[in-house]
Amino acid sequence: MNKSTIPALIFAAFGLSTPLSLFADVRQFTYVFETDVLPKGGLEIEQYITNQSGREEGDYSAWNFRTEIEYGLTEKLQGAVYLNLDSVRSEGMPGKDDVNDFDFKGFSGELVYQILNPNLDPVGVAAYGEFTSDGLDMELEAKLLVSKPIGKWNLAFNAVYEAEWEREDSRSSREAKVLLYTGVSYKLDPQWAIGVESRNKSAYPDGLNLTGQEYQTWNVGPNVHWGSPTWWATFTVLPQVWGNGDGSQGSRQLVHEESIETRLIVGRNF
Repeated sequence: MNKSTIPALIFAAFGLSTPLSLFADVRQFTYVFETDVLPKGGLEIEQYITNQSGREEGDYSAWNFRTEIEYGLTEKLQGAVYLNLDSVRSEGMPGKDDVNDFDFKGFSGELVYQILNPNLDPVGVAAYGEFTSDGLDMELEAKLLVSKPIGKWNLAFNAVYEAEWEREDSRSSREAKVLLYTGVSYKLDPQWAIGVESRNKSAYPDGLNLTGQEYQTWNVGPNVHWGSPTWWATFTVLPQVWGNGDGSQGSRQLVHEESIETRLIVGRNF
């Protein structure tokens, strides 16, 4: 059995055994977070499946699997834990050995505090914090979330700061990223919605103080959402449309980033 199929089989078995829920806490985007939180005592499981493929040279494809359990701690505070798994295959990459690996990438812990309710206040605002570690490498994320439903429209914006500490060959490194996400979604009917998501990413490999930018990229692409009283699913295609910096060619950055990403999230409440 191919190692990359193992997480998918685990998720399929889990999904068949999970009781049907009475309601669904929908997400109309897969990269952009909205400011809704679960009610106190609410419980949800989400499965992320992300693919990144296409580099300047060689054959590259990476799959990321994240299984998330969310819980409503209070009416405004939501907590979550993630299990992270990666499968990477690369062949013919300049200066690198061929790779075909399936790895455990650690656990994540998340807290989301809703400052303003998007359904009751002029705009929804939330603060988001996440910590990830596999016992060796660490990552911290801080996000400011803004969103607002307006009739059949749903608008969202996220500002994100990521700090990473990595250790390799007895040496440690620190780097940072700044990401800006935007999402616009339109509800076609009670079940279906379509939208567009964008991501601007800036990388700073020399430390955490946002100096010495190495590259910047823009990704923009469509998504589709479907929801029912028992579960929901959202799928996004996010191609890179522009990039600069180290090794960029033809107005895209394909040395450090991929030409296209796709992401599917399936969620259930119970």
